[in-house]
Amino acid sequence: MDTEQLIRDVVKSVMEKLERDRHKGDLSQLKRTDKKIVCGVSVRHIHLCREHLDILFGKGYTLNVLKDLYNPGYACKEALTIVGPKLNAIQNVRILGPLRSKTQVELAKTDCIILGIDAPVRPSGETSGTASAVLIGPKGAVYLNEGVIRANRHMHLSSEDADFFGIKDNQVVDVRVGGPKGLTFNNVQVRVAPDFKTELHVDTDDGNAADIVNGTMVEIVDASCVSPISISMADKEHTPPSIPDGSFSGEMADTNLLSNMCALSTGQQCLKGQIAGASAAASAAKKIVITMENLNNYAQTGIEVSSNVILSPLARDEAVARGIKITYLT
Repeated sequence: MDTEQLIRDVVKSVMEKLERDRHKGDLSQLKRTDKKIVCGVSVRHIHLCREHLDILFGKGYTLNVLKDLYNPGYACKEALTIVGPKLNAIQNVRILGPLRSKTQVELAKTDCIILGIDAPVRPSGETSGTASAVLIGPKGAVYLNEGVIRANRHMHLSSEDADFFGIKDNQVVDVRVGGPKGLTFNNVQVRVAPDFKTELHVDTDDGNAADIVNGTMVEIVDASCVSPISISMADKEHTPPSIPDGSFSGEMADTNLLSNMCALSTGQQCLKGQIAGASAAASAAKKIVITMENLNNYAQTGIEVSSNVILSPLARDEAVARGIKITYLT
């Protein structure tokens, strides 16, 4: 028996066991032996800057951690209401930390339809020229001139896994999903960093299309054999008629929009002082929202509707009925 070789084998076995124990529960740090990657489905969420956090929750407010995310960052206990240009709203949208230099709202296409927002597909952080929305918190409201996006499909790769796959930062790859709704995701941007855990990120629309959930395993594939095609549209003679759908239409109740800002955001009943503060904050926001509750303020002066003023449909009809002059500025 080769005693020296036996000792080496035993030492190697012990070291491997210690390494496995050290990373127990964190499979991303173990030496990779296959090409499978875990998938995370990102629901709509908001990243805030310090300025907007102060407006929405009060000067010097500190976000409270609800739970850590798989990759660097954390979900907060705090949530906001997002209001679109049609005055439709999505309530209790989670804030993610830490704070960023610019506020960014990440939605799926379905969310955009509900809100009436035409948000472009962008990598995180590229918000120049993107869509706008109103954010409502317990202490105030913010008109976000830009910053609403649909996040592109992207993948976080640890440096070790990037070496294993031979993939560089910002490279674009294809990812295959199995199962009865199996498909291939194209145009997946790869982001590499030493502190990343390997994870594919898709939004809820992509997740639902592929019938995947958090934890579904996917695989990087080479789809270069499939000839790329550009998007094209049929002419009007061959365009299938759309099904009339009013399920996403409708105006958010005026009392919910202003008087109950804090209730919409936190789920708690508003106190009188909070209602007054929230209404005053909304009036001071860059975007002015005029609802039926505000019409008495315009009885003598009339209403001037510009790019910075939202006049709700109910308020518009009531103003006409009362004989309040409405001027539309170009």
